[in-house]
Amino acid sequence: MKLHRIILEYFTFTKNERRGLLVLLFLILFFLLANQLIFYFETPGEADPEKFKRLIAMLEENEKNEIPETGKLFLFDPNTIDSIQLDSLRLPHQVKQNLLKYRQKGGRLYQAEDIRKIYGMNDSIFEAVYPYVSIKKKQIAKKENANSFFSEKAEVGTVVKEAPPIVEIERTFEINSATAKDLKLLSGIGSVLSKRIVKYRELLGGFYTLEQLHEVYGLKPETINNILPYLKIDTTAIRKINVNFADAAEIAGHPYVSWDQANAIVDFRSRNGFIKDVRTIRSNNLMNEEDFKKITPYLKTKN
Repeated sequence: MKLHRIILEYFTFTKNERRGLLVLLFLILFFLLANQLIFYFETPGEADPEKFKRLIAMLEENEKNEIPETGKLFLFDPNTIDSIQLDSLRLPHQVKQNLLKYRQKGGRLYQAEDIRKIYGMNDSIFEAVYPYVSIKKKQIAKKENANSFFSEKAEVGTVVKEAPPIVEIERTFEINSATAKDLKLLSGIGSVLSKRIVKYRELLGGFYTLEQLHEVYGLKPETINNILPYLKIDTTAIRKINVNFADAAEIAGHPYVSWDQANAIVDFRSRNGFIKDVRTIRSNNLMNEEDFKKITPYLKTKN
């Protein structure tokens, strides 16, 4: 009897509790019906097939013009780069094809900013590729001679101008701090080459040997030999990449490192932790011997 009484008392509701349950059930039913009524009276929007097609085309076009993760950015002349070199350049395939078509139709770029003319070259792609555009401008017809300055064909009654005295360079330039204006004083180095040397120096993070001047586009070996006596080098200010904190984009931004190598370094660091010695990169075959020797002066493991 006691058990029966306990069960009855437990499952018996007071008058107020019964009213509360009824109100709760009413609210539940009300919201269920309201939800169904909203969908019943709602009129679906009309589909626009043309608008949908345009949206899909826009998405496909944006996908084509995204900068790929493969390839590498390097100094190039868009007027002369061949299809093989262009294929290894880190640019969207559509932009590469449009550049070749533009050239085939007789188009020519006269300055780095002109690369914006290429269809598909949006702002983000332009900002990434602009520092690497190096256009070789046509040389003005003139001939430099170390022993003479200028001569004109003398006609009757004309005076032939005398050559001014040759100015000997008595100073040397530190290659990692010299400005483009300084470098223009060197024999055979004009406005284009002086700016190109400074631009490549910035990409590298500084020269660690004067032999790297041979990597500057358009700088001839004989010109380098002529200016070497007037150059010196200070490697203490070289900008180095910390392999323990730099991401793949920063590492691959160096001319000596490919995207595959940069990703391999970051993956190795993620799996194995802090890299104590840069030689670990070579000992674990993250980079071949030749590339490792070139990049070593630009790597560090500590701040």
